[in-house]
Amino acid sequence: MRQILPERRAAGFTLIEMVVVMTITGILVAIVAVFIQRPMEGLMDTTRRAALADTADTALRRMRRDVQRSLPNSVRFTTVGTTSIIEFLPTVTGGRYCIEPGTTVAGVKCTVLDFTNAVGSFDYIGPLPGWGTGAVTAAEVVVYNLGIPGADAYAGDNTATFSAINTTSSTVSFTPSKQFPYPSPGNRFQVIGGPVSYVCSATSNGQDGTGTLVRVSGYAKQATQPTAPASLSGAVSNVLATNVFQCDIDYAQAVVDQYGMLSMTLGVQRKGEKVVLTHEMQINNAP
Repeated sequence: MRQILPERRAAGFTLIEMVVVMTITGILVAIVAVFIQRPMEGLMDTTRRAALADTADTALRRMRRDVQRSLPNSVRFTTVGTTSIIEFLPTVTGGRYCIEPGTTVAGVKCTVLDFTNAVGSFDYIGPLPGWGTGAVTAAEVVVYNLGIPGADAYAGDNTATFSAINTTSSTVSFTPSKQFPYPSPGNRFQVIGGPVSYVCSATSNGQDGTGTLVRVSGYAKQATQPTAPASLSGAVSNVLATNVFQCDIDYAQAVVDQYGMLSMTLGVQRKGEKVVLTHEMQINNAP
């Protein structure tokens, strides 16, 4: 007797079932996208804003660190249209020169700094902070910079071309010989590098800042502050910040208390997002 088996049905999805599933999935994806769009946009805006704030903060901190080690009374400031330019002479090291012939330095009587004749060296007392770090190439020796005619480092009134520092004998040498015009009330001297300028231009196209903050070095110092230091011979430019739409720099110097106040406001903008940071610093101008 033949046994009749039940008929097997094919397993799987029908075309109608697949269309229904795809339709439901599309509806769910659209609903989820509506709710997730705003949080994702907020995350991207926050990330962009944090990056802008970091750019501005890093640039301002770099400027502050540079300017605070400037030679007393060497900070100069000017504006050309929407471009602000601040220039200074960076200090490599400094100390106190010997003025008493009987003072002993490194076991021998020190060579005093003579202000009545041209000399090629003098002895210093104590260690030289920061010397040997290689942060800045030494260029000149300066005594009592006031930033005025007769005592202006930019004009070369009170500077001598640096030659060497002998830390064993505590001697600073320079060539050719120099007669410094005025002694420092605190018996101070500084060893400086070449001039440095920060050039900040502020422009915008509405959605993005198109200006830059640039550090310029490597050029020869000028008696008058240059308005385009990047175009001078030997100048090396390093961009610290882009997308700059606002740049306000102001410098005021008090003569009585020998301090200067530098105010810096930097604004950066990208894709409509704006960040504006302001830093203020006090600069010691006691020579």
